[in-house]
Amino acid sequence: MPEMIQNQGGEPVDMSQPVQSGGRTKSPGYRVFCAVLAMVSLVFTGILLWRLLLSGGSESRRAQSTVTDVNIMDKFDMVMTNEISNALDGVLSIKKVYWLSDSDLVAPKPNHDHYGQASSPEELQWLLEESRDLLEGQELLFGMDTPVWKGDKIYYYYDETLLVITWKQIIDGCVHTISEIKAAHPSQFRRFLAGGEFGSDKQYVTTEMASSVNAVVATSGDFYKFRRYGVVVYDGKVQRFEGKQLDTCFIDKDGNLLFAYRGDLKSQEQAQQFVDENNIRFSLAFGPVLVENGKARTIERYPVGEVDEKYSRAALCQMDALHYLFVNLTGEPRRGFDSRDTVNAFARNLEAMGVQKAYALDGGQTTVICMDGNLISYPDFGTQRRISDIIYFATALPNGG
Repeated sequence: MPEMIQNQGGEPVDMSQPVQSGGRTKSPGYRVFCAVLAMVSLVFTGILLWRLLLSGGSESRRAQSTVTDVNIMDKFDMVMTNEISNALDGVLSIKKVYWLSDSDLVAPKPNHDHYGQASSPEELQWLLEESRDLLEGQELLFGMDTPVWKGDKIYYYYDETLLVITWKQIIDGCVHTISEIKAAHPSQFRRFLAGGEFGSDKQYVTTEMASSVNAVVATSGDFYKFRRYGVVVYDGKVQRFEGKQLDTCFIDKDGNLLFAYRGDLKSQEQAQQFVDENNIRFSLAFGPVLVENGKARTIERYPVGEVDEKYSRAALCQMDALHYLFVNLTGEPRRGFDSRDTVNAFARNLEAMGVQKAYALDGGQTTVICMDGNLISYPDFGTQRRISDIIYFATALPNGG
């Protein structure tokens, strides 16, 4: 049956038929595209006029409105991009683009029908085939020959904006929980601070924070509130500067990991200049840098992370464009594995996975990976630690897709 809509007079219009205009035949797709463009123009013009009316007044009033202006336009761009993508779905041969606003603390709620479990890699052959468009030619670490820990489940989530596959495997006698992520847009890579703002004294366990912001997959962060070291960037601003002790991992607007080694940045002003020039969204302050340019580094001394001890460890890794790993190394004494490893051994195993960049996050009892708000990795002592922050990935589909 042809798709029908109502015209302005309330009469049904058959959208499957072309429309004659000015001697040329206009396709249904063309009509919808023009309608969407007209709507965007009207709304955009209205906002510009509104801002012009408000632009008068005192200098202080104009200054106070600056941040609001940026957030309004950022959200306007996001909403219109997402709505245009929805309107043109199946109409024009244009790749849909969805993205999220950094000003929104809570991401779209994922569709629970898109989560699943499998008992073996072979059961997920369909998932690898179906996610080809999202992968854009990139190869996954996960494959049919992945040595998943015997008896353990493989967890996954997939929609057109996000693929997540999480599993456990034994490497050098240690349990590694690996979550592989491929996102469609950099804005899906997100950081959440407990309390929703920098400096809050509130602390929660990782699963609580992940559920509160609709994270598809999340890992514990750098526990920035626990120590005063490092360069901390949040919302594009240097919130704290101490650049002598720790390596810093910056995440730019394209979702890439950029590293500054301890001592590289000499002042808060220089750090802010780096942030501005590289379009940095946020940073992580723990470290050290484990892998760069596909090669593991050798760490001799480092002030945090018990680098020479057998310790539970966590890392954020980048494989390729918008392609990441969360990797945790923990013990699981309840299942007969209680070994942990040094930071250098951990780095070498990440290199063997094909990781191009890797950065250490807070380890020990902080180390957690969760999906759909459920704990996947096993924390030290069997209990999550209350911490101050997480990093996570979210679907970009509005209203859960």
